[in-house]
Amino acid sequence: MKPKQIPYLNIFLSSPGDVPEERAIARKIMKRLPNRYGFKGRVALNIIAWEDPESGTAMEATLTPQEAIKRGLPLPSQCDIVIVILWSRLGTPFTDDDGQRYESGTQWELLDALKSNATRTYIYQRTEKPDPGDIDAPKYDENVAQYRRLKVFLASDVFYQNGEIKRVVQQYASPSEFEALFELRFEEIVGRILDGLSEDDALSRAQPPNIPHIDTAETSDWPPDKSPFPGLRAFTEDDADIFFGRGYETDALVRHVAASRFVVVVGASGSGKSSLVGAGLIPRLRGNAITGSKDWHIVRFNPDDAPFINMADALVRELPSLRLADILKAREGVVEVIESALSDAPEWAETLLFIDQFEELFTLASRDDAAAFAQMLDAIAKSERVRVVATMRHDFYHRAVEYPQLAELLRSGSFPLAIPKRDALRQMIERPAERAGLMFDHALVDRILDDTGDEPGNLALMAYALDELYKLDDDRHLSHDEYEQLGGVQGAIGTRAENQFKVLDMDDSVIQQVFHALIEVDERGTATRRRERFQPESLPDDVRRLIEAFTAERLLTASYDEARGTATVEVAHEAILRRWTRLADWIEVTQDDHRNISRMKREARIWDERGRLEHLLPNAETLGEFAESCERLGVTIDDNILEAFIEPEQERLYRELEIIETPHQRRYAIGERLAAIGDIREGVGVINSLPDMLWLPVEGSNGVYKFEFGEFEVKPFFIAKYLTTFVQFQAFIDSGEYGDLRWWHGFPEKHQPQQSGNVTNGNSNAPRDTISWYQAVAFGRWMTEQFKGLELAHPSGTIFRVGDTAQIRIPTEWEWQWTAMNGTDQREYPWGKWDKHPRANTTEAGINDRSTAVGMYPQGAAVCGSLDMSGNLREWCLNDHSNPEIIDGYNNGKAKVLRGGAFSYNRIGARASFRYASNPHYDFS
Repeated sequence: MKPKQIPYLNIFLSSPGDVPEERAIARKIMKRLPNRYGFKGRVALNIIAWEDPESGTAMEATLTPQEAIKRGLPLPSQCDIVIVILWSRLGTPFTDDDGQRYESGTQWELLDALKSNATRTYIYQRTEKPDPGDIDAPKYDENVAQYRRLKVFLASDVFYQNGEIKRVVQQYASPSEFEALFELRFEEIVGRILDGLSEDDALSRAQPPNIPHIDTAETSDWPPDKSPFPGLRAFTEDDADIFFGRGYETDALVRHVAASRFVVVVGASGSGKSSLVGAGLIPRLRGNAITGSKDWHIVRFNPDDAPFINMADALVRELPSLRLADILKAREGVVEVIESALSDAPEWAETLLFIDQFEELFTLASRDDAAAFAQMLDAIAKSERVRVVATMRHDFYHRAVEYPQLAELLRSGSFPLAIPKRDALRQMIERPAERAGLMFDHALVDRILDDTGDEPGNLALMAYALDELYKLDDDRHLSHDEYEQLGGVQGAIGTRAENQFKVLDMDDSVIQQVFHALIEVDERGTATRRRERFQPESLPDDVRRLIEAFTAERLLTASYDEARGTATVEVAHEAILRRWTRLADWIEVTQDDHRNISRMKREARIWDERGRLEHLLPNAETLGEFAESCERLGVTIDDNILEAFIEPEQERLYRELEIIETPHQRRYAIGERLAAIGDIREGVGVINSLPDMLWLPVEGSNGVYKFEFGEFEVKPFFIAKYLTTFVQFQAFIDSGEYGDLRWWHGFPEKHQPQQSGNVTNGNSNAPRDTISWYQAVAFGRWMTEQFKGLELAHPSGTIFRVGDTAQIRIPTEWEWQWTAMNGTDQREYPWGKWDKHPRANTTEAGINDRSTAVGMYPQGAAVCGSLDMSGNLREWCLNDHSNPEIIDGYNNGKAKVLRGGAFSYNRIGARASFRYASNPHYDFS
């Protein structure tokens, strides 16, 4: 037929107000029919229903025959097809103009239709037993009475004659079953009518009637720039016309939402959770699937890292009477604030919060926010005008039940969603394609289904492959060749990503810079997506270009916040993490690094939420692994909480040493721990195989000073902050120059050189023990040569130039005591008087005859800052004991001076004035 000869068939839709879902389904099927294979360009439909468009009631109001006739609407008997749908009620009785009483408008419409032999009348009945509600509810008796009236009517002579069935009623159990049944039967009915129309009949029906409130369904071309397949994005309410294969699940979800004010759709990533709610549930609610739901306010948002702010923003967009500040202030009273915005709405109007990607509440938001949000959801579950429907990945279920309120809500509010079966997948392929006028090569659909399989997440791969196939096609005929060019279901997304990356002509490091921020790897090594906020202007050019290009190709999604000047980016679907070989290989190689970083971020948040408890902080080994992971992935830390959490363990231990109450045993343990993890204090270790000495200036005496052992002038000098450590002296031994006679010149021949004995404490940061006076002097000579030319500016104005005006050596006795007693202060100990606080490692410390690491007693420092001048180990001085004036007695064999006491001596020997003596060759081994 020519377009002008396309016949318009009149379809009358009749029912009481208790089957709004079926009415919406019937309308949807009727609207689709002129675009289905075999009907395109052959038929148009006028959909007639005596619904009052001005009705404000929750139930659909039906016009009386008198009102419908006054408005010029066709009678059922004047239509080609009449569809009657019944379930739990018959409707409101009324009396016609002729005085005859009818049980309801639906009964009148059915009886009128049956008067005409030209009208094809079909009756459908839902068999599911209706719930009349609470026995104490006001409408309980009415609901029961309605159901009884319907049962009586269905047993009347309209349907039976002499006990035999006179008129068939098509029965079905649920709206989704109705959809399958009605679509098949309706196509058959319309097909038979078209086959029976003569050309004159078609011409007489070629114009639609010009009557208000009649909905016309006509053949329409699919926009070529719009794909009938969603790709990686979720279906939305606008996609309801191409959303197939989830009828049963939609029925069940509607029932669940009707029965519960908190429902979470739980399923695997890529199982279609968001699509089920967006294109399945919400359109049904708009169609009044739950009494009054046509007037509900539906608010959709993602929690992200600010669940309350995101919810408030979404509420204000949907309910402009609300103020953002009021919502945020009333965290515990959000329900009341939302309900207040409905004060002028019909009594049945509610607010439905659709929380997509609910798992973000546990992965991105703070624990405090998550706990407060869970408490709010608990309040919503007890409210009368607010509901929640959320979607959540099943692998985060265990995180949700950590919150007591959510654990309780999930017991009855969980709605598990399985991956669709093969028949459902076929509908998802064929029906949208049919709407867009696409044809498939023979067996291509079966091939796609075979390649899709039944693995979780493959639904998204199939949707993406179909979208790519549509974009590749140029003749509305999808072929095997085109499918192979894409790489099939399993390869399509990887092919697209790889081709786009090659076009950008970038180094692999750019992938790493982008995707390390967009993924999280769990303990099993599974990579999942996460949302990240960027400041586009601060990104390197290549990184920004990749994000923009992949967003344009719908491999990434991005939303921009102009107020913050940020872009929130996430992977469009996790399938890309597995199917883009270049990216998947990198994730596999670096999964341990990703896992380390994800774990550290998670633990940092827990640490912060629990009051920053010391025992929750990571140790140095863990921090070292984290630092290595960050370095390999090029990760920079810009999170204040994480930055505080990963403070080096050494820094925490150093702070503990500064607390004067820290006991001796703990100080010893800290030294041991620092030796194990690396003591990073300046002046303790080695740099470039040379001792790293920290030199402290000491003022001179400005003349002769009288000591107990003689009168001496103390010239300005520098002294090391710490005793020479094991690792520093070992640098001398390991230098290969230990036996060089330059360092041993002038000593007795048998001590040229003197071999090193076994150490008592071999920790790297321990003071070097078992050292003779000869070895100490030799070490100073070696140091002088190694640091020749080093200049140190003394506060007195003197410039010390090592190897020229200054030598590195052990101190003279007067230099040592001058430093320890702080010159003319004549302190008994470097810090002053002995007291109860831990200031030195002497026998009073009770460490059991062991030296500690150097510098474990910062409260025992000399005024200049030098540490361990009292306790720990005795220290050699340069001069002879009996004749202190002799400082060059290298070969006289006389006893030399030792100062400062040690761990094996009590506090008397640790005084600044106490003198010891020992033979220069004696190394205490």
